[in-house]
Amino acid sequence: MKVISRSIVEKQAAAVAALLAFFMAMSPGASAKPGAAKPAPQPASVIAHLALPGAAVSQLELQQHGDKQYLYVEQASKEGFAIVDVTKPDQPNVIRSEAWPNHASTGKLQMVSSRLALGEATDTAMPETNSSSQTLKVLDLSDPANPRTILTFSGVTSTLADDARSLVYVTNSEGLWILKHLSEQEMSSEPHACSSEDASNDVASCQ
Repeated sequence: MKVISRSIVEKQAAAVAALLAFFMAMSPGASAKPGAAKPAPQPASVIAHLALPGAAVSQLELQQHGDKQYLYVEQASKEGFAIVDVTKPDQPNVIRSEAWPNHASTGKLQMVSSRLALGEATDTAMPETNSSSQTLKVLDLSDPANPRTILTFSGVTSTLADDARSLVYVTNSEGLWILKHLSEQEMSSEPHACSSEDASNDVASCQ
């Protein structure tokens, strides 16, 4: 009986040793090699740089057209604004530049909707009022890469956009002008040239 008891004890000891070895091998620090900790990733990094010659940039506006992204870069001088294709942000590409009308020294671009913008260029000061007027271009951005002037007003003294009713008020020496433009909802339902994006849309509004 003594021999049998010793055999049982030896087997139990071997089993305990095997379990201890198993748990030590499975512990997180068991196979870790000593060394320096990995540095934490930076929260931001530069992926591209594009030189913009001329005057300092005063305003940026982003427009989306289908799967394309365009950045309107407005410069505070007669250079006007540049259109940069940023669809691939690591490969920005200037595709077009627009000068302010009448060689104005300053100008401003105001986005009214995703397809309409106002290009305001300061004219010479009016001696009788000691103030300046503007030449206003109403730009169609249906194709953001190629803005199209659809209306031009000279001698403009004030503008106001009424987003709620899709109106733009313009005043000049001839009086008050009231412009009506399509709302975002109306533009989204407006028929357009069919593209690959419409192929998977059963109710696509295209022609």
